[in-house]
Amino acid sequence: MTPVEITVRGSHTATLPPEQATVFANLGAEGIAPQPVFDAVATALADVTASLESRHHAKKGPVNKFVIDQVRRGSHRPVNRDGEQLPLVHTAVVSITATFTDFDDLAAWVGWSAAVPGLAVGYIDWALTDAKRLSVERKTRQQAVRDARRRAQDYADALDLGTVQVRTVSDPGTSGPGQRKVIMASAVADSIGGATDVSLRPDDVHIEAHVEATFAVR
Repeated sequence: MTPVEITVRGSHTATLPPEQATVFANLGAEGIAPQPVFDAVATALADVTASLESRHHAKKGPVNKFVIDQVRRGSHRPVNRDGEQLPLVHTAVVSITATFTDFDDLAAWVGWSAAVPGLAVGYIDWALTDAKRLSVERKTRQQAVRDARRRAQDYADALDLGTVQVRTVSDPGTSGPGQRKVIMASAVADSIGGATDVSLRPDDVHIEAHVEATFAVR
């Protein structure tokens, strides 16, 4: 009897709470004179650096890594609504990224950052640690293959063909996009200290695996 081939797709999704969060922020200033603009960014950057260094603690603290770019300087000449060129505006900006493992401390830092002139948090990338992500990806791929085999066996059972045997397996890839956004449940100014209390509600991390497989049965 000629073997019957059954081609199916299998998939599996793992959903887990994030283990770390990377903050992407920019610190900038602008003005009519270049040196005061640079000095303003340098002064604010010193405070930001100190706040992150105090949390770093030889990679064992709530911040396990942070990166601060060099200050980038530039200038542009804006145009008003009448099409007239305005005086030259000088700018200075620096990019900051920091990875937190303590989300309560992250919320406190985000609240503190609101009082730093020119500091703006762009987004937060919620993620798993590298070791956890690799482990989950491996298990997710295996579950996707098992799902494909179950699907193929369901078709074979419906036709009374017997037990399926795998012929080919194709891996389109495993995906696990981070949640590149900040979800704030509340942001209320503290009545005493003047700081901002921020409550963060991170999305779960989703890791998906998909396979295409062909099974044969006689």
